[in-house]
Amino acid sequence: MEKTTYMLCKIKPGKRQVWLDWCKEMMEKHYTEASETLVEEDLVRERNFIFGEGDDSYVLYLHTPVEGKVKKPFNPTRELNQEHFRKFHECLEKVKPCVPGYDVSA
Repeated sequence: MEKTTYMLCKIKPGKRQVWLDWCKEMMEKHYTEASETLVEEDLVRERNFIFGEGDDSYVLYLHTPVEGKVKKPFNPTRELNQEHFRKFHECLEKVKPCVPGYDVSA
């Protein structure tokens, strides 16, 4: 069974729309290349969910690895990864620790 990992981030003040725009761009313009990066990182899925409103907003990241593998670091030479890294650090701040209460599968 894959072990999904979680990361909770606070959206920095004034950056919610920047993050929403980046997420939209990832889905509309970069989807194919983003899918390729998942293969490089031994992931089958990467998701993020946005909660809250305005400057009281959070992002929950979920990474699901390939069966029997763990997530590899991203490829720092890939331009899309570089841009994603910049947007992440511009807009998000990790909240630590992030411990899932439960994760049930059948």
